[in-house]
Amino acid sequence: MILELNTQNFFVFDLDDTLYKEVDFLKSAYRHIAAKLEKQIGKNISTEMIDLWYAGESVFDVIKEKYTFEEDMSNLVSEYRFHKPDISLSSGALALIKALRERKVSIGLMTDGRSKSQRNKLSALGIEKYFHEILISEEFGSEKPNPQNFQHFMQFAEADKCIYIGDNFKKDFISPNKLGWQTIGLLDDGNNIHKQDLTLGKEYLPQHLINSLQEINLP
Repeated sequence: MILELNTQNFFVFDLDDTLYKEVDFLKSAYRHIAAKLEKQIGKNISTEMIDLWYAGESVFDVIKEKYTFEEDMSNLVSEYRFHKPDISLSSGALALIKALRERKVSIGLMTDGRSKSQRNKLSALGIEKYFHEILISEEFGSEKPNPQNFQHFMQFAEADKCIYIGDNFKKDFISPNKLGWQTIGLLDDGNNIHKQDLTLGKEYLPQHLINSLQEINLP
């Protein structure tokens, strides 16, 4: 399906599992931590840590019980959250962002999370420079679905309506739907951290569903 959007509107993107895969941040963090522990443990346990996560285990609890190392758990959690990640943009993300900028469309980014973590992700992806406005929940003081987060972009763009592209059905779309935005949901390809529930009430669901950002067409 090709979805054609009006480029007169202000575009706002979610970050995690929309512009890149959040599981890649997780894998990057475990590789980073495993590299720090390798000399003490005597081997690299990054694959083991990732497998434990997929199995639903408490990764840090398991490795603490199984291996001997000097690092404090709180330090490892900080390394997980604040390391500089090795991640890349999802298919079609950069092309869409550049196409919007070429058409002189204003674009914003709204993401929940810690400031340093989310800024590190943006830096690793190399896309911070493309956005006219970036809202990170820790910096702003509230998280989605608080309507204030969305109203901020309406005030910034001096627009009655915006277009929002996200993936989390529980919190991404209920507020912009109520505010009259056009909402687009990027469907889970099987690798999303937060699974999607299409049985939620209509107010929670995006107005349009796409499988890839490549399905968005700009006139």
